[in-house]
Amino acid sequence: MTKFPDDDFMLFGAAAHELYEEVKDLPIFDYHCHLSPKEIYEDRRFENIGELWLEADHYKWRIMREAGVDEKYITGDAPYKEKFFKLAEILYNFAGNPVYHWIHLELKKYFGITKPLSADTAREIWEDTLRQMSEGKFSARALIKASNVHTVITTDDPTSTLEYHNLLAREEEGFRVLPAFRADRALGIEKSDFAAYMRELEKACGKEIGSFDALALALNERLDFFESMGCPAMDVSFENFPIESGDVKIADVAFKKARAGERLTDGEIGHFKAALLKALAAQMKKRNMVMQLHTGVVRNVNGKAFRALGADSGIDSIGAEADIAAAGRLFDAINSESGLPKTIVYTLNRGSYYPLATMLGDFAGGSRGRTQLGAAWWFMDSADGIREQLRIFANTLGLGTFNGMLTDSRSFTSYARHDYFRRILCSVVGKWIDRGEYPGGNLAVKLVKNICFYNAKDFFGGDKA
Repeated sequence: MTKFPDDDFMLFGAAAHELYEEVKDLPIFDYHCHLSPKEIYEDRRFENIGELWLEADHYKWRIMREAGVDEKYITGDAPYKEKFFKLAEILYNFAGNPVYHWIHLELKKYFGITKPLSADTAREIWEDTLRQMSEGKFSARALIKASNVHTVITTDDPTSTLEYHNLLAREEEGFRVLPAFRADRALGIEKSDFAAYMRELEKACGKEIGSFDALALALNERLDFFESMGCPAMDVSFENFPIESGDVKIADVAFKKARAGERLTDGEIGHFKAALLKALAAQMKKRNMVMQLHTGVVRNVNGKAFRALGADSGIDSIGAEADIAAAGRLFDAINSESGLPKTIVYTLNRGSYYPLATMLGDFAGGSRGRTQLGAAWWFMDSADGIREQLRIFANTLGLGTFNGMLTDSRSFTSYARHDYFRRILCSVVGKWIDRGEYPGGNLAVKLVKNICFYNAKDFFGGDKA
């Protein structure tokens, strides 16, 4: 029986072990995360493991709620020590859950602790980690450097001043922190705060935004600024692809109605979203930036919890399968009008993996993996979800063109997820080698190295200043 969590964790077969030795120490190119640039710049120091783990990690919050832990010990005002002990008490229930795996990989990677966390070991682990953290080695920058991170790409609203990115670019030489243009609020015309957000955008731009064309121009000007700060990508999330064509005249009517607080039809909303996505995609193509689209998520489902806790509190769920026909029409229109930029589409709905991957392959060409299925994201970044995404990517596109893993996290110890991914990837490819379905040796090593680091670095322009 293999002991948990030993060095062989998630590695099955000789070939998997050999491949993992080649990739385990590669740098990390984290091309989508939610770390705070301010905390990175200020080199925030974490005082204890409860604070480090439970201040903002909604993955851990969800399992604690599932186990019946009182909200006081999750997002409430209980001391972090008590929160940590509550997590330890219930953790054994989550066998097979990726959070169980990540917690133990983080204990091993950052603290050298290999004992499983439980009610019996909680006090010992608390005291050991507290002693280690008292030495000042658990700050934001120290954790990023200890994780061997080459580049961090954060998610930043178009109104952001990017002041901390600017300061980090001047002062930090160990790794890079770049912004991504997160345009969700500009796209969210159906949201109650859209008119208020337009006022924020007007303030950032220093001009009135009275029409759809003016909005597109304002976003272009903000993109000019983001590009000057090294921005390599746009990020936008929506539940599903709009079925409408993106008629700019209808989009303009919708925009003016939304600013006036008037009710919109579903068709007006769809035309606005499609028109703005096409306009933004054209800018991505023009600037050689990456367009990242996140689909298949329903956010803030629990209204009572949302009103009490706000967004990103662990109350989101998997949405409907992607409308592939609508996605295809949107991409075809973009491709015809401006040319499709480098594009990654992430989905939370596993039923969308195969159809999305095949549709994205329809627009391939011009560069390696120009249009590709995104990494197993959020609820899908379990061992099973990662294996399935790798299998479908291999079956429909070309696994060697894949950009690999991202953290999509607010936690500075979430880089252990890259190790998790690398172990699973090496076992998937290693199994093919052991079965005689793929050659081992240098070709296999090159394949997994590219997926773990070099592809993402190249795709996002990792050598740019």
